[in-house]
Amino acid sequence: MATFIAGAGVAMGQTTQEQIDALEEQILKLQQQVENGGAQPNFLNQAAAQGLQFNFYGQITWQSGGGTTKADAYRYVLIPTYKLSDYAKFVSEFELEHGGLKDGSTDRFSGALELEQMYIDVNINEYVNWRSLGVSLIPIGEINQYHEPDQFYSSKRPQLYKSIIPTTWMEMGTGFNGDTPIDGLKYEYYFSQGLNPDTGNAGKDMEDWTFKNARPDLNNKNINSYAHTLKLSYQTGGAYVSASRYMTTNHNSDDEQSDVALTSLYGSYRFENGLELIAEKAWWDIDNPENLTDSAQQDIVNESFGGYRLEAAYNIPHGDNTLTPFLRYEELDTAVNNSSDTEYITFGAMYKFGDNWEIKANVEMKETATGTETDTLHLSVGMQF
Repeated sequence: MATFIAGAGVAMGQTTQEQIDALEEQILKLQQQVENGGAQPNFLNQAAAQGLQFNFYGQITWQSGGGTTKADAYRYVLIPTYKLSDYAKFVSEFELEHGGLKDGSTDRFSGALELEQMYIDVNINEYVNWRSLGVSLIPIGEINQYHEPDQFYSSKRPQLYKSIIPTTWMEMGTGFNGDTPIDGLKYEYYFSQGLNPDTGNAGKDMEDWTFKNARPDLNNKNINSYAHTLKLSYQTGGAYVSASRYMTTNHNSDDEQSDVALTSLYGSYRFENGLELIAEKAWWDIDNPENLTDSAQQDIVNESFGGYRLEAAYNIPHGDNTLTPFLRYEELDTAVNNSSDTEYITFGAMYKFGDNWEIKANVEMKETATGTETDTLHLSVGMQF
């Protein structure tokens, strides 16, 4: 009140409108003090007022099957962003997996700490945004870019995004994205470092060679190729489709070259009654596959391998919450030197509480080409805010 009276006294010699403006300013300051317990806003409140924001997603899982039962502090992901100006925004994301890192003295933790995103998005005009040089997610498929727990109905991501699309896949690079003059049509282009055969495949047997292991470090001291990724997506009403393609030239340790490309086609339709249908296919094309490995390893002969998923879900409103039972079928060919199809049938349900958290339960039935069958029960709690 002393502050209020002092402010009113100062305003006495001013015009009527100036007095009103001065009083309103004093009242606003008093309200801010009351809302903050009588103290001035702390540095986080001040930073938030200037554009700092923290988002988060995380997941706890439990599973039993195949002779093992385990619980996992699966993911803890913090996403700080900051509005640099009216046309520029800083975005970052770092993730702690499986509870923590090994400290060298115990095996209590077996996780990883990863920087998944760090860049500045700059709006140039209504159709063009520049993504600055930094770390960004490769725009391939759907779940690789948008992988919060509520973006897929099973406890874990579809197998297609583990065995074919190496999710989560982030690389150093730069690019452009934005809308087009066609309503609902968007584009993304990303230029990044290419595959590095020495990252995790050197000296491995042919059966163990994977594109996932060929992803380079973010502190890559041996960039010998670059990659281009282009994605087009279109949404109208309940329909959404996208097509994306990653292209690079792989160099093995003998400096032999092989052009490789990963293609993803995705389509979904959500009906007004809550029924949702999803279809997705992804595959690798390899030119000169024998050049993927070096002279000390057995040659790879497959020129293409991939897989697909078909999924049906039904979104049932329950007050502010939603119950979503689902059924998914996947068939994957992950072998690099022969045909070895693996089938997955996954069914269960997700119950989503508002927008911020959900519980999931599902059964995954796996059958390999040799007839081996494994059934696994999955439970999880996910959160995003």
